[in-house]
Amino acid sequence: MSLPSMIHIRPAAAQEIKRLLARQATGSTHHLPQACLTLEPGGCAEWTYRLRAGATCPNADTATTVDCDGISLAIPSGDLDLLQDLTIDYAEDLMGGGFRFINPLAQRTCGCGNAFSLNSNAPVSQDCTGGLPTG
Repeated sequence: MSLPSMIHIRPAAAQEIKRLLARQATGSTHHLPQACLTLEPGGCAEWTYRLRAGATCPNADTATTVDCDGISLAIPSGDLDLLQDLTIDYAEDLMGGGFRFINPLAQRTCGCGNAFSLNSNAPVSQDCTGGLPTG
């Protein structure tokens, strides 16, 4: 499978990421801002997704940049295996909007949808709240 198809971004998520990237744009035509998707250990489960707009990706020198629906998305190379076929969505409710992640590799997912575990016996929080920080 080619890298550009390994991440899927639904239209609502693409629209929100593009809005955040446009807000980060400095007016320079030489460098378009990109989003960075990383995994951090811990949070509500074993791993927490971190999506940042216009941010420099950790370990940028070894990050892989993929084009997803016209969005430049940098992913640290060490996180690629855990993000295979990930789908990113965006939803708004009475509490505000937030990104949601659908990961076919996840054995368990927390209540907020921003963290997951690869182990089906791992504890995850089902009553967590809050959105995923972006920006």
